[in-house]
Amino acid sequence: MKTGTVEEETQYQSKTQKKKAAEELQRLGLKLNNLSVQQLENIEIPKNLKAALIEGKAITSNIAGRRHRQFIGVLMRDVDPESIRLALLKAEDGNIVESAAEKESRGWIDKLLTDDPATMEDLLNEFPGLERQRMRQFVRKKKKEKSGSKSFKFRKKPQKLVMMELTSERVSQKKQCD
Repeated sequence: MKTGTVEEETQYQSKTQKKKAAEELQRLGLKLNNLSVQQLENIEIPKNLKAALIEGKAITSNIAGRRHRQFIGVLMRDVDPESIRLALLKAEDGNIVESAAEKESRGWIDKLLTDDPATMEDLLNEFPGLERQRMRQFVRKKKKEKSGSKSFKFRKKPQKLVMMELTSERVSQKKQCD
């Protein structure tokens, strides 16, 4: 004869299940700890958890790091793990989009250096926010540079400009889709 109801039986967790759940929260906290401080600032998590994650980046000792991961696991008990997982996915998607933008901007810069005037027009048609004069100055400086040196000095700034245009264009496209 059973004394408990069905609800009590479904809510019961064994000690092993509780430990596994705590370890899962620690692993989730570890994934959060791998994010940069800027990415942590963009994620909506409690202030005490955010502060603990930022503090944890400075810990180099293995034993102290383990204790701190356990502490983060304790703090994670008060947070909905699904919202954290969604925030992690969004942060990872942002990194993927950013790396794709970096690749595309590098491709545009390489095309500009081929001395094809049509490439400049294509770039300016694709990204009307770019300044023609700045891009021409970049190409001119790069041509003056010695052909034997592999300096990326003149490549950084235009690549950054193209990347900013790419990311702003993609953000506006996402907003239109939503």
